[in-house]
Amino acid sequence: MLGFEAGDTVRPIFLSLVIFALVGAQSTDTPKGPFSLAVVPTSSHSEGGSITMAQNKPRDFYVVLTNVSKEPQGVWENWNSWGYQAISFVFTTVDGSKIVVSKRQQAFTRNGPSTFLIQPGEHQVYAIRLDKEWGAHPMLSRADEMPITLKAVYEVSPTPEATQYSVWTGRIESGSYKFTLRQW
Repeated sequence: MLGFEAGDTVRPIFLSLVIFALVGAQSTDTPKGPFSLAVVPTSSHSEGGSITMAQNKPRDFYVVLTNVSKEPQGVWENWNSWGYQAISFVFTTVDGSKIVVSKRQQAFTRNGPSTFLIQPGEHQVYAIRLDKEWGAHPMLSRADEMPITLKAVYEVSPTPEATQYSVWTGRIESGSYKFTLRQW
């Protein structure tokens, strides 16, 4: 998650990421619910973008959750057990196989429900690093590079805590993106 203060020099970069995310999806699906979801790749070029998946030092890419409603929307912060696995991905390979990539289960030694309030028209940006904390189901074939179609999924199940903390629950998917997946 990224936070910015007024006058930060990184603001133009952030705005570029948001603009790319909002216009970069190769789908014209209208959002269902109060959010839209977009992906900003590690790099972008005329054939699409690229992302990396590696045990050590993969490059970040970004998922942008935008509140398209007229009301503030509460979401779980991703450091706690409620928000830890809210983002996942579906990779479709050239042979049509679908692979779900999600955070691996983990034990939480410090945990508490904490939320982030996304105002109307505003964004929550998640830096994603597909490292050893992520798993693919079924396993990905080992290749240095492979073309994939990627969809991001943001999903939060209803729980008593979600009701208590006024957190949005449901499922939203991004459009489809043509990327090169780099593995090492």
